[in-house]
Amino acid sequence: MNHKAWLTTFGIFALLIIGGSAFYAYSGYSKYSEAMGSWDEKVRTIESLERKVPYPNEENAEALEERKDELDAAVQELYESLDAFQRPLDTAMTNTQFQEKVVERVQEFREFAKDEDMGLLEDPQTFQLGFDVYATDIPKPELVPYLNYELEAIDKLLRQLGKADADALVSFERDPIPGEQGGPENQESSVVHKYPIRLRVQAKHDSFQRFINGMANDKEFFYILRVLKVKNESPEGPIKLVADDGSTDLPTYINPDTQEIASYAKLVEWGYPDTPTEELSATAREAGFELNKQDARVLMGEEKLNVFMVIDIVRFVRGEEADAPKEEKK
Repeated sequence: MNHKAWLTTFGIFALLIIGGSAFYAYSGYSKYSEAMGSWDEKVRTIESLERKVPYPNEENAEALEERKDELDAAVQELYESLDAFQRPLDTAMTNTQFQEKVVERVQEFREFAKDEDMGLLEDPQTFQLGFDVYATDIPKPELVPYLNYELEAIDKLLRQLGKADADALVSFERDPIPGEQGGPENQESSVVHKYPIRLRVQAKHDSFQRFINGMANDKEFFYILRVLKVKNESPEGPIKLVADDGSTDLPTYINPDTQEIASYAKLVEWGYPDTPTEELSATAREAGFELNKQDARVLMGEEKLNVFMVIDIVRFVRGEEADAPKEEKK
């Protein structure tokens, strides 16, 4: 073989070998640089964690476990304290027993309203405490504890209304709870359950005030007044006499038998304004009129109120009950 051809061939193979070695060396260096960069980043992360408190060592793990136990105990104590203000669920009642209880409670409340002289809708015989559907149907067994809780809360709330001397329960509606037909799929919160009711009542101001105070201070159920609309059925107030000069600061005389208010003309006939008050009163008395000492009514006083309310019956869910759906899903 020609030595020039051999040298050319050797040179080509040498270049290929050197080029391949350089390529693999460069690739290896790149991987080495990436590995070193990743290593340095992990080292910095570890050093940063070591400077933080608490560092995950055995001592801090024990301290964290102690804090967790303290938190669990505090939560359990909170749930136990709720028992003093919230009636527990009755999980032993069957659906047929609940249906019988609804019929019994409805009849008892109708008698109660009659005894308290409180009007009950247009027809008291149609009032079912909001559980109309269960007059004929049996509820799902899993809903019974919650429906029974709501029944007890509604019955107690409306009895407070009657004891406060309300004139009438004009309308009443209960929103379906999750699981009932027409109800939402789930409660908005897994910690607090709400059972809304809507009612319209007629009452004097002091009766309505007693009802609100009793609801706010109840020791068995939590009631939240979410919507309140008040309409005064006597917005005009008492009749005011007007003198010829436009003055309205006039004495008011009333016939106690007929409730007639003496007109300004009668006052003038009796000698007003020149006659002293004692003589004027004596003349009015002879005509069958007495001085009306209650000739003004204060707003929110003796007038009748028409009140619409949306009240949420609120129940705080215990820990084991809130965890039950999670366990079922698992």
